[in-house]
Amino acid sequence: FDPFMPWCFMGEEIALSMRAWTSGWDIYAPRKNYIAHQYRPGRLGLPKFWASAGRAFRRPILANKLQRKVIQRVKNLVGYLSATKELIEKDDIDIVLTDLEYYGMGKERTREEYLKLTSMEPTKEKMVCRKIKWCNQGLME
Repeated sequence: FDPFMPWCFMGEEIALSMRAWTSGWDIYAPRKNYIAHQYRPGRLGLPKFWASAGRAFRRPILANKLQRKVIQRVKNLVGYLSATKELIEKDDIDIVLTDLEYYGMGKERTREEYLKLTSMEPTKEKMVCRKIKWCNQGLME
């Protein structure tokens, strides 16, 4: 996927689908769920994956510090207005933009086309998502 997004938990689905779609892969949404995953390690007393970095380096909050930087890469990739290249460089964390030319958008379709297809709109601090006909009803417009 992207070696510059370790311990990424928030936004990886959008980043992966956006990168795949802009590279020419189509996205399908079956009307029936055939596979799913349960996410409830906390309730079962199991460790969460992001705690592994803290355990490995004996620094409990290490993953939080890493994730705060990595999430800026995700936000830049998907087009958040608060994570433009200029703002990231101004905050002196431009290391999160490393090799985006290799791990960024594809060249078959644009980010803007993906956002239109998915009825998503990145704002300054959040992604606004609207209902999608093709996803909810199986109909392409």
